[in-house]
Amino acid sequence: MVYKFRKIKAALDSEDVEGLLAMGSPSDEYESEASLIEGRIARLAGNAPNVDQIAEIVAEVWDAQFGPFDPEGLDKRRVAFSSVARKIVA
Repeated sequence: MVYKFRKIKAALDSEDVEGLLAMGSPSDEYESEASLIEGRIARLAGNAPNVDQIAEIVAEVWDAQFGPFDPEGLDKRRVAFSSVARKIVA
């Protein structure tokens, strides 16, 4: 399955993990993260990745782009990362 940029970007926008869009950031706020996530998913070998694998990719990209977060900060965001991953897989 091909995970397209637009679907990933829409999932990130919908979840708005950091609340930046709600605070009035431009609509392109999460484009670089969507691109990084798309690339990481594309590099996975074998079968289509599952929700947990994609959630981990989202967490790693998020931590690199917005962190670094301590374990508590990452744990706070895990539900959102899983939600993004489910939207990407759906």
